[in-house]
Amino acid sequence: MVYHIPSDEDILTAVEKVFQKYHIVTSQHALKKLVEKELQSTKKHLHVSGPRLRTLVLNSGKARVEIRTREGDPKKILNKCPVCGGVLQRVKNQTIYGGEVTIEFRCAVCGYWTGKKKKIPTLYVFHVD
Repeated sequence: MVYHIPSDEDILTAVEKVFQKYHIVTSQHALKKLVEKELQSTKKHLHVSGPRLRTLVLNSGKARVEIRTREGDPKKILNKCPVCGGVLQRVKNQTIYGGEVTIEFRCAVCGYWTGKKKKIPTLYVFHVD
């Protein structure tokens, strides 16, 4: 069986149709299944990965995402946002000795943030306003 990779436009069109029917989708996996069902109604054997779908939805502004997290390894250094791949901005505070310390990291694209205790995304809930 041959699988085809759909274009970003095809995926976003399917996402719009899904969000016309459902205003809240409770997980990335559920959104993936609904979008693939919509894609396969037009062409057969089209599939999309969960991370690609999540990134497309976030960057398009078609929906906002609620990110549920668990605690992770505080020693792990984050170079980019684990949700959308965007740049994490450092939020700094000044110490009483005149130095600076990073107190948290924030993503301007999707709203992900983490502090000293690293937050690992575990569930994405997609909302359409």
